[in-house]
Amino acid sequence: MGSASSSWTLTATGKRFLQHLILLLAIILITLECSMFYRCCQSESCNKTYRSFISIVLALLGVAFSGYSCIIFTLGLIQGPFCNSSGGWDYIFKDTAGGYLTDYSAWSRCTEPANIVEWNIILLSVLIALSGLQLIICSLKVAAELKRTLCGTYSVFVQVRECKMKLFLLSCLLVSRYCQVGAVNREYYIGITETVWNYAPGNTNVVSGQLFAEEEQAGVFLKRGPHRIGSTYKKAVYTQYTNHLYDVIVDKPSWLGFLGPVIKGEVGDSIIIHLKNFASRSYTLHPHGISYTKENEGAFYPDNTKDLQKRDDAVEPGGQYTYTWDVTEDQGPAKGDADCITRVYHSHIDAPRDVASGLVGPLIICRKDTMNKGSDKHFDAEFILMFSVMDENLSWYLEDNIRTYCSEPSTVDKDDEDFQESNKMHSINGYMYGYLPNLTMCAEDKVKWHLFGMGNEADIHSAYFHGQTLIERHHRVDTINLFPATFIDAVMIPRSPGEWLLSCQVNDHIQGGMQALFQVKDCRKSTTDHNESTKIRQYFIAAEEIIWNYGPSAMNRFTGQELIADSESHIFFEQSETRIGGSYKKAIYKEYTDGSFAEHKKRLAEEAHLGLLGPVIKAEVGESIRVTFRNNASRPFSIQPHGVSYRKSDEGALYGAASRGTESPASHVSPGATFTYEWNVPEDVGPTDQDPDCLTWLYYSAVDAVRDTSSGLVGPLLVCRKGALLPSGKQKNVNVEFFLLATVFDENLSWYLDDNILMFTLNPNKIDKDDEDFQESNKMHSINGYMYGNQPGLEMCKGSVVSWHLMGLGSEVDVHGIYFSENTFVTKGTRRDTANLFPHTFLTAVMKPDSEGVFEVSCLTTDHYTGGMKQNYKVKQCHWWNVDLSMYLHEKTYYIAAVEVEWDYSPNRTWEFERHQYHEESPGNPFLNKEDKFIGSKYRKVVYREYTDQTFSTPKTRAEEQQHLEIQGPLLMSNIGDKIIIVFKNLASRPYSIHAHGVKTDSSVVAATNPGETKMYIWKIPERSSSERGDPHCISWAYHSTVDIIKDTYSGLIGTLVVCHRHYLPSFHTKKKVQFALLFMVFDENESWYLDENIKTYSTNPHLIDKEDEEFIESNKMHAINGKVFGNLHGLTMHVGDKVSWYLMGMGNEIDIHTAHFHGHSFEYKQTGVYRADVFDLFPGTFQTVEMTPQNPGTWLLHCHVTDHIHAGMEATYTVLPKEDRRSLFPRLFNWFKCNDTRGTLE
Repeated sequence: MGSASSSWTLTATGKRFLQHLILLLAIILITLECSMFYRCCQSESCNKTYRSFISIVLALLGVAFSGYSCIIFTLGLIQGPFCNSSGGWDYIFKDTAGGYLTDYSAWSRCTEPANIVEWNIILLSVLIALSGLQLIICSLKVAAELKRTLCGTYSVFVQVRECKMKLFLLSCLLVSRYCQVGAVNREYYIGITETVWNYAPGNTNVVSGQLFAEEEQAGVFLKRGPHRIGSTYKKAVYTQYTNHLYDVIVDKPSWLGFLGPVIKGEVGDSIIIHLKNFASRSYTLHPHGISYTKENEGAFYPDNTKDLQKRDDAVEPGGQYTYTWDVTEDQGPAKGDADCITRVYHSHIDAPRDVASGLVGPLIICRKDTMNKGSDKHFDAEFILMFSVMDENLSWYLEDNIRTYCSEPSTVDKDDEDFQESNKMHSINGYMYGYLPNLTMCAEDKVKWHLFGMGNEADIHSAYFHGQTLIERHHRVDTINLFPATFIDAVMIPRSPGEWLLSCQVNDHIQGGMQALFQVKDCRKSTTDHNESTKIRQYFIAAEEIIWNYGPSAMNRFTGQELIADSESHIFFEQSETRIGGSYKKAIYKEYTDGSFAEHKKRLAEEAHLGLLGPVIKAEVGESIRVTFRNNASRPFSIQPHGVSYRKSDEGALYGAASRGTESPASHVSPGATFTYEWNVPEDVGPTDQDPDCLTWLYYSAVDAVRDTSSGLVGPLLVCRKGALLPSGKQKNVNVEFFLLATVFDENLSWYLDDNILMFTLNPNKIDKDDEDFQESNKMHSINGYMYGNQPGLEMCKGSVVSWHLMGLGSEVDVHGIYFSENTFVTKGTRRDTANLFPHTFLTAVMKPDSEGVFEVSCLTTDHYTGGMKQNYKVKQCHWWNVDLSMYLHEKTYYIAAVEVEWDYSPNRTWEFERHQYHEESPGNPFLNKEDKFIGSKYRKVVYREYTDQTFSTPKTRAEEQQHLEIQGPLLMSNIGDKIIIVFKNLASRPYSIHAHGVKTDSSVVAATNPGETKMYIWKIPERSSSERGDPHCISWAYHSTVDIIKDTYSGLIGTLVVCHRHYLPSFHTKKKVQFALLFMVFDENESWYLDENIKTYSTNPHLIDKEDEEFIESNKMHAINGKVFGNLHGLTMHVGDKVSWYLMGMGNEIDIHTAHFHGHSFEYKQTGVYRADVFDLFPGTFQTVEMTPQNPGTWLLHCHVTDHIHAGMEATYTVLPKEDRRSLFPRLFNWFKCNDTRGTLE
């Protein structure tokens, strides 16, 4: 995977000698120091003559060794360095008697290591000077002690304190040098070259076995034409070379594709990158997750640097630059991390366009002493994969590619949506449709996978490994979620031989070709016997066609209106000439009593909530599952499971792997046919120590995974620890279980769309299946196939233990934040009230509800909430003894008002214009320019603001440390056992309220406060509102208005509540604590209550504005951090060594996928274990605390790493100032012990 040269300044023998010599000198000096400290602190009765004699002896030794060192270092300087020249490796200056020191032209004879002559001269000159200083100090010490002994006086030529300090500092320098001599410099010679890349170098889909000419979807991306580029593009890539001549390329594994070479280092190393730009435009090289100074950052943005510190910002064509990075402890793997963690590097002049052009590569950071010849120890194979929709429309080479590959380049419209779609290449390491080569391993190998995502809002990836499971952050998975700049490492021990599919399970990406094959060879006899099991669990399941109603009550349970009349729901439930309505023909899994398939198995009352889900399949570790499947539908279907072990002959997915197109009976069960699947649950697919007792998975039909699941064929599957299930099949230690599938069922992709048009539309001939409004009407935002509160059976008892098994499915829009109002749950050791789900993502959440009432379970993603993905769950008082005895004795009162203000997202555009000077025009213009039909940067909004008292006459001035909150309300702090009293006054012009996530209230209904009114809201902070065992000390929640949760939030009403464990012991922390609360959110001003007012007030020509115009709608989506864009967020200031808590929050819509990236530093976060990262993923309803101790002074970029969000301004900077002059605890303790003398003082 590439190589790096490791350079030292001396030969190995010389290095060891120098280490030992320096260490010996340091020991002598430290002994001298201790001797003087001992002498100073003794009483006058001690034998001064004896102590002086010992001091003289030790000082003479110091004279001898310092003199010897001075001679050795001088000889080394005269001889010159050991280096490589045209004649090979040698001391090429040894015969010049030191003449080379002034003959600068001769220095170039040393070709490597780079700059070795300068490095050798500086190092040895410093060591000679230090040795000379030591010689002088020790000589003075000898003279002073002789004088005191002979003359009988205690006065000395140099004060003891000064001598001690000099010796101490010199000792520290020598010990430091001893450590540095052993450090490794890993050097890489990397060139940026331009090349031609083919995403699918063949005419056949390797996965399906079909010709591309026969596949409509593949043709969208791969077919060349008058206005289509095809599969081949000009790109820029990082290429590794052997040395500074850049003439010999270092080979890399073929599976790396166009990724740059693998750069690796372990804690304590320095990584030196010699970058040469052979391309036709400027680029850089910027790393994630490693320590660097400003002149080694490789990122262009306004950061208050100049001159030498700006040279790293752009390497011109033909230019060179050397970057030096340090692998420090605070950037290496944390306690919970694996020994080697995944990071990346990429060009960062305009990072989105640079990466889209191809400049990205992997960076692997390891613990000290865990690398073995460039590879992880203890792993048999290692692979690195990037999942990305490479948007060639953003490439710097788009014009070149149009001219080269389109047959009619002059007529190409770059703004045409179909043309743009054709250039979005759904690839893994730059390969599509199975062309990624050589992912080969042996059964029973220990395989390390480094996975990462890059790209845009479409880059929501669910990487699914068929037939195997992995361990990722101590949890069992078979699917890994990746987003732009998400870095994951996982370990697999493949058990089942065969050629297996690796696929992104997002529907759009399956169709776009984001698939590869990995080969598991039977290299030795497997240690796993798939036939061993203590019990076989038998299920009889059929695929059947039914008519499904998404709203069987015909009512919107939240508004009380009929679904066809309600403003939110009529889009989906209206039945007309060109609309299907709320009922669709679908295929679902149904359970039968036996293999005759004569009698349906009746669902129990507690299963009523399952809706269109298939029956729940359960098994414990050590058991087998036998599913007899009958296809009673009209087309081929199958059953493909997640999370269990099976042979190729039992795989339910249809792809032309080993059989190359021959359909396996398991993967393609014809109508009327029956097939029996055998799945196993060995120990290595069961829950880990950090997992819950039962893992949540699903099964689905995978003949065509997209269309089969859109048609309805999906069901839940549980894999439990041994002994976790009762004979009835229910979980032990759990009172009730619920299974929820959150998905936007896209009926446009269903096999039965034509049937549904014929059956339910009033005039089928008028249907245009490509009409966007028609397509939108068929996207059913549902939970288990129910919308707008129509789901039955979600009832439980107060105080019961409830296990929620949550599942995701679908496409790029399926970004879900499933919110349980008024209660919290625990998942992966952390406390939450919102679970984020994505396609083929599964989660087990355990809740113990403590409030009675009817509450909401809904998706916080804006479009999903309004689209009907919301239900009610009911908590009942079942037992008289289940009474809340919690005491809330500590009260905190806040006076908060809703205030209408003029808000400017970008009061200053200087930073923006400097940041994007490489663009023809700033990408901020569509959002911030008014022109004739846009609003600009100023909007009327409503915000929460704190006041001093109940009169609401004096706003509370924000302290300097809260200036960064900007649009957010005040940062509210609380502890367990607190009762927070919010005295809320509505100074705005319409009703609002204030309510917090995670808290306990006395009512499930949040009352609205009308304009001019004042109301009191009481929030209780019980144990279940605070951090769980896997959380940090303080966790954050959001508070907002709930009158209309969407419009109120977009109008500006949102803030952060922090809940901490109360301290009972005094704190002895010596670090200053700093905290910042950041909201990453695209404020959609089209959804604001004040849109019409803003049009009238701020647009130049209100009468010209069309609120339905796409450009106008886009211009009002403000990609902000705390309501500011393009570097306008200020106040994020800290000092080196501060303990900084960042409270990160995500809210919003489907586009609100935010990967918050901190330049210059990494942070720690907790999810059962402690992990380290420099990017954290945020979604609607995500609240996370991350902790950082900054070490590198400077102004650093903080931004969302999603492409469109970078260009739209979701960027800020934070500033780290030099360490404050604060006296820590230990110096203060030492000051208590002072040894005073009338003739000298030691402090």
